[in-house]
Amino acid sequence: MKTTIILSTLFTLALSAPTVYQPTRRQNNAQSFAGALGGIAATPVLDSGDAKRPFSVKGDTFVNIGAALQRSCDQQFNACANAANGGDETLSVAACSDQKTQCSAAGQGAANNNAAAGAAAGAATGNNANEANNCN
Repeated sequence: MKTTIILSTLFTLALSAPTVYQPTRRQNNAQSFAGALGGIAATPVLDSGDAKRPFSVKGDTFVNIGAALQRSCDQQFNACANAANGGDETLSVAACSDQKTQCSAAGQGAANNNAAAGAAAGAATGNNANEANNCN
């Protein structure tokens, strides 16, 4: 009888123990926008390896995905506009600007999805996942 009580108590404690959340290191580009006027793609958004500033764009690190995606779109626009102003007749600054608007819209959707996923993960683990999305 004692063995049954002890085993059931240990089993209950093991199942009720808090789960340690181990974030998955992103190896792929988090920038999903595929538009590339003049062959100029948006700068990749990669995992920096730093838990406090997990997103990296060309060596610059960011606290949240939204800021990183915006930087990626800004860099694409600048490269596109520079090419248009540099004599590439297949491009125009207006077309580059339209592409930046599309890139930013795609990034905003991805940032919202990431925030919702983070909030759900935080709720599941009892942590405030939105804290990680704040820009410092």
